[in-house]
Amino acid sequence: MITKIWVGLMLALTLFYVLTLLGRGIILLQEPSLIAIAMGLAILVLPLVALWALFAELQFGLKAQRLSRRLIALDIPGLDLELRASGRATKESANKELERIQDAVTKDPNSWSLWYQLGEAHDAAGERKNARAAIRQAIQLANNPDPADQ
Repeated sequence: MITKIWVGLMLALTLFYVLTLLGRGIILLQEPSLIAIAMGLAILVLPLVALWALFAELQFGLKAQRLSRRLIALDIPGLDLELRASGRATKESANKELERIQDAVTKDPNSWSLWYQLGEAHDAAGERKNARAAIRQAIQLANNPDPADQ
């Protein structure tokens, strides 16, 4: 629930940012100076980039959440992690699970569920960039399933 509140807050702040920039860009476009017009056009591009980034992140999050639900429905056991009092995995257990899942993915590279678990293992090991890449691969495989994987 807290995550949804944060996403909503970030969405509202981004929309405020976009609308503010659009307004400033339009004001600059109405100026007679060529420099002001060029700045106005440049400012109008920034909201488009912000909207694209927001849309891409929301889309990734929703697709990853759908895969998570599918994984739970398949009753596949989660990672075997030793947790600290804070709820984060210990580095040793995270690395052990990461190696185990990497071996499994090597043996079955077309399994979206193994790629998703690889993403979770990377995240537990603190490797956010690799986690996102693995989950993107899981999303791609889940959307284009191999008949042998079903």
